[in-house]
Amino acid sequence: MNSSNVRTFSLPLIFILLLFGSLDAVTQPLRPAYFDEVVEKRLSSESVGAEWTFDKFCPVSTDRVALHVLQSYGSMFVANQLVRLPQTCILKGEGEVLRFQKQLEKKKFEINGVQITLQTVAAATLESAIAEAAVVGLQITPLDGAIAGGRSYGDTLMLWNSRVFPGMEFWIKRGRLPSEARNELARLGLQQKVAKILEWESQGIFFSTDRTRSIFTSTAPPGTSQHLALIAFDVVEYWNPTVRAILNRNGWFQTVVDDPVHFTFLGFPESELPGRGLRAVQKGSRQYWVPNLSSTSAQ
Repeated sequence: MNSSNVRTFSLPLIFILLLFGSLDAVTQPLRPAYFDEVVEKRLSSESVGAEWTFDKFCPVSTDRVALHVLQSYGSMFVANQLVRLPQTCILKGEGEVLRFQKQLEKKKFEINGVQITLQTVAAATLESAIAEAAVVGLQITPLDGAIAGGRSYGDTLMLWNSRVFPGMEFWIKRGRLPSEARNELARLGLQQKVAKILEWESQGIFFSTDRTRSIFTSTAPPGTSQHLALIAFDVVEYWNPTVRAILNRNGWFQTVVDDPVHFTFLGFPESELPGRGLRAVQKGSRQYWVPNLSSTSAQ
């Protein structure tokens, strides 16, 4: 790691980090809140143009894919106000992703020679975590190179296809899918492709890399990844509880169940997360923070 990167915060960011660090000791846990209420309050105030509605943001009441996306990756939508967020849960195509990313205040920095791009506040807090880990002789390093941080739409499409096509061949060879499934999937639009894979997975035909879990635990459909918002980072040392604790203290949390390498910058002390519309899910020794959807949104 280039050590100079850890010490180049601007004065406003130093103030932000000092303020954030002080909150953990004095903030009382907030009343648990529903995710959809918190999102509506946050994003409707930022919306320009047409009146904001939850279904315009993410049509969970009519679209199974949208609901699955929000349940799996929605935690980022209650992040700290310093984070810029998309106004939709699914960015449609490369053009929409580029327009969103162009609006972001971002920073490029190196970790062990790997260039990472994140929103500026996320970069600053990750650098702070790296410095804190170094004090106790630990590292926080990127998994699989630059795509550990910010990604392009093309990156997410490549990763999606790297799960879908091998998975399809795996299940065709085992007789769980017919050979015609290749052409069936090819004729569908992207949203319909995702819906078809979810249909197959409901039958136990899974598309994660080990074929035992949903593809959503392995990679996000194009246009839905938190990495597109430049506030996600995949960590080699995710298994180390001390590393996880350091990341948590700096506002980074695991938010995608069964994807333990993936951390999301939320920018709050852990005690505040229930009040921001998230609930904890325990899987083994790991704790994931996921949307606490109201019963009407979760149906």
